[in-house]
Amino acid sequence: MQGQGRPDVLVVGAGVFGLSCAWACAGRGLRVTVLERNTPGSGASGGPVGAMSPHQPANWSPKKAFQLEALLSAEAHWRAVAATGGRDPGYARVGRLIPLGDAAARRRAEAQARAASAHWHGWDWSFHARSADEAWIAPEAATHGVAFEPLSARIHPRRAVEALAAALAARGVALLSQTEVRSLEDGAVDTVDGRIAAGRIVLAAGMGGFDLVKAATGIPAGCGVKGQAAVLAPRVPVSGPAIFAEGLYVVPHADGSVAVGSTSENTWRCATGTDGLLDDLLERARALCPCLAGARVVERWSGLRPRAPRPDPLIGPLPGLARVLLATGAFKIGFGIAHAVGEAIADIVTGRDPRLPQGFSPAAHGLGHRKAGSPIFGGGGLG
Repeated sequence: MQGQGRPDVLVVGAGVFGLSCAWACAGRGLRVTVLERNTPGSGASGGPVGAMSPHQPANWSPKKAFQLEALLSAEAHWRAVAATGGRDPGYARVGRLIPLGDAAARRRAEAQARAASAHWHGWDWSFHARSADEAWIAPEAATHGVAFEPLSARIHPRRAVEALAAALAARGVALLSQTEVRSLEDGAVDTVDGRIAAGRIVLAAGMGGFDLVKAATGIPAGCGVKGQAAVLAPRVPVSGPAIFAEGLYVVPHADGSVAVGSTSENTWRCATGTDGLLDDLLERARALCPCLAGARVVERWSGLRPRAPRPDPLIGPLPGLARVLLATGAFKIGFGIAHAVGEAIADIVTGRDPRLPQGFSPAAHGLGHRKAGSPIFGGGGLG
């Protein structure tokens, strides 16, 4: 098994980033072990929405190009994961409908469509009047038609995590749940069960990793942004594209459920509780999609999503600790780019050029070198 003996790569965190890094490294023939404080997907990766959409194509940037390439390769990636582990991640490229409620919204969408035509390699937007295909969109929400963006996909986050975990097991990767990491050094971690050394350590613990990075650099490495979402059970099955309207996603999944989300809260009283902000979101979803008016709410969810100091993922070697690689901070776009980030981490481990945007680097996020000889301890543990 790849997990036996001293691993080449020790991944801390079993969310979608950590599991994807483990998958890519195992695919290069490396011995990989994954440590998880709780259970796989117990953090932000356990949210229910699963919308995988590109950034708006206007003001093109290396970050948007990286995300585009990741979205284009996602279908093949998840097909391979499903084939290896025998679990369905719930992936499908379904596109995204954007109802246009006024002339200004139409003009903005048309400008984005022109930018997509220039940058998205033939994945062009289309425009049409609200039709039978969009019958679940309220007429008053689409008085100026509907834009269809074809690149977006949906995935079932929890099933995707399960699919990755099963695929890693099939590849012989050891995944140790309920294993808390208490401290970190260059090439080893201290856990509740003892010290584990490795050739490289990948810190992909989401919120749990920020304390370690701050201890290592003296600079905050990120913060949490609270999100609230819900899962509905419509009386009549709904299928087709996701719907996006002014920050609100309505995503029909293959199991018949519809996910609605999510809020973005920089301040909150309770990180894990739901409140009136989610009620407001559900009210908006029901107004947008009248068929959800009588749908039963089967789950209300909230959690903290890791956000790096800059609005970019935080990927690459931690300054001062050459054998520690960071993979975190992909606020809202984690499932869309996780497999590409995993391949980049595997490239770094094997001495290849990861071809990452410069803005993803720890230096671009303001992370500096730690003071010589200073200890590195995580404030709340990792995993």
